[in-house]
Amino acid sequence: MKYQCEGCERLVQVESFRIEDGQLAVTCRVCGAKTLAGPSPSASPAQPVASVSPVAPPMAPVIAREASRDDAVPGPRGGDGAAMAMPAPEAFIPPAPARASVTALRVIRSDAASVAPPDFDGDPFQAPPGHCPKCVAPIRDDAGACAQCGLVYANFIPDEHQPSALLATEWHALMGTWHDWDAHDRLLSQAMGRGELAMVGRLYRLRLARAPNDAQALRGREEVVRRVTSAVPLASDGPSPALARKVKNTVMGGVLVVALALVVFLLQMLRGSF
Repeated sequence: MKYQCEGCERLVQVESFRIEDGQLAVTCRVCGAKTLAGPSPSASPAQPVASVSPVAPPMAPVIAREASRDDAVPGPRGGDGAAMAMPAPEAFIPPAPARASVTALRVIRSDAASVAPPDFDGDPFQAPPGHCPKCVAPIRDDAGACAQCGLVYANFIPDEHQPSALLATEWHALMGTWHDWDAHDRLLSQAMGRGELAMVGRLYRLRLARAPNDAQALRGREEVVRRVTSAVPLASDGPSPALARKVKNTVMGGVLVVALALVVFLLQMLRGSF
């Protein structure tokens, strides 16, 4: 169990506690501040703390002397009317001053079960109104085609942009464990192996069109982009040395053959002229 320390505003794990005057006392292991839980038993609403004096009132001896004169009783010696003063009242003991402030512990649960699952309203495989049905980009009311992908909305065929049956089943299962990133990672790996990574990216865009601040959808879209760019092979700087030598030899052989043919042709022309 954790609580929020009022001294340093940190979430501190409760490692030990003690009872002080019937109250639960917890000491922060980071800043050393002590936090109490429960009402203070020493504080009384009818008697303000400021009216309590740490010493006995100065009128106590005077009250004791007046009581000895007015409330005299017959003495034990022969009934002569000798007065015996009553004993002085006990010294006034002030109550313990109340604490300046008592703060109740605020318990904050950190378990994942307390996190409410997100709301998935509507068809997860269709773009919400106001978005392109193909690339899920925002559209204008007066536009007949998407400015980003060039789709003519009248020519859109929904069946061409539906996930496979296996991916649809996996996506529905992912909705039940949406806050578990390991489940997202497994789905991405499986879709990448089947060549469906682009469709998974579209599903994350569809989710972001309904919930732009969904952290898991944002992370999933970025992971799709990262995996797609890392899977594309880098362009080579040039042909391999063996291929270059082969091409060079072929070109030189062709040039030599052409040169020999020209020489033979010239010799025949010279022979014919003489």
